[in-house]
Amino acid sequence: MSMILNKILKLRPSVSRIVFAHTKTCPTSKKPVCPASTGSQASGSSGGTALKRGEPGRVRMGMFPEEWFTFFHSKTGVSGPYLFGILVANYLVSKEVYIMEHEYYAGLSIFIMVAGGVKLLGPELAKFLDSQREAIEKELDQGLKNQLNVYETIIKDSKDMQKRAVGQKMLLDAKKENVAMQLEAAYRERLRLVYNAVKGRMDYHAKRSRVENRIHQKWMIDWILNNVRKSLTPDFEKQALNRAIEDLAAIAGRA
Repeated sequence: MSMILNKILKLRPSVSRIVFAHTKTCPTSKKPVCPASTGSQASGSSGGTALKRGEPGRVRMGMFPEEWFTFFHSKTGVSGPYLFGILVANYLVSKEVYIMEHEYYAGLSIFIMVAGGVKLLGPELAKFLDSQREAIEKELDQGLKNQLNVYETIIKDSKDMQKRAVGQKMLLDAKKENVAMQLEAAYRERLRLVYNAVKGRMDYHAKRSRVENRIHQKWMIDWILNNVRKSLTPDFEKQALNRAIEDLAAIAGRA
C-alpha cells in the first residue's frame, strides 16, 4: 500500500502538468508563469504579478474541460478524445476494474435524475445563485466603500488636526510676543517711575540748595549792612555829606 501511495505522489506533478497544460491560467507559451510547472518558485517570487481568478472555461458533457479535448486534436484529431474515453471505459469494464453491481445502476439512475434536475432547474437555480452572489458582492463593495469613507474621514480629520496644531503654535507664538510686549511696557513704566522719583529728589535738592544760598546771601547782606551802619559815626556822616556837597558844586561849576 505504501508503494502505491509513493507512486501516486511521484506521478502527481506530471498529472498536474497534464491537467493545467492547456488551460487559460497556464497556457503552453513560456511568457506566463505556470503554477503546475514552477511549483513554489512562482508563489515565492517577489515583484511578480499575482494570478487573478478568472471566469470558468468551457466544458463538454457538463464536466470535462474543453482543454482536455483540444489537447488530443493536434495528435489524434477531433475523434481522439471520444475514442480515448471509450477505450478507457472498455478497459475498466472488461478487466473488471470497475464492477457494474447494483450500486452502479443506482448511481446511473441518480446521475439521470441529477442531469434532468440540472436541465430543468439549473437555469432558475443559476439565476437565483447569481442574484445572491451579486447581492453579496454589492454588500461587500458597500462595506469596502464605507471603510474607505471612514478612513478618508480619519485622514481628513488628521490633516485638520495638523493644521490646528500649526495654528496653536502660531497662537502660542503670538501670546509669547504679547507677553514680551507687556513685560517691556511694564519695564519701561518702572523706568519712568524711577526716573521721575530720582528727578524729583534731584529737583528738591537743587531747590533746597538755591533757597539755602539765598538765605545765606540775605544773611550776609544784612550782616554787612549792620556792620557798616555800626561803623558809621556822626562825624563821618557829616564829612561824607560835606564831601558830597563839594563834589556836586564842582560838577555844577564845570557844567
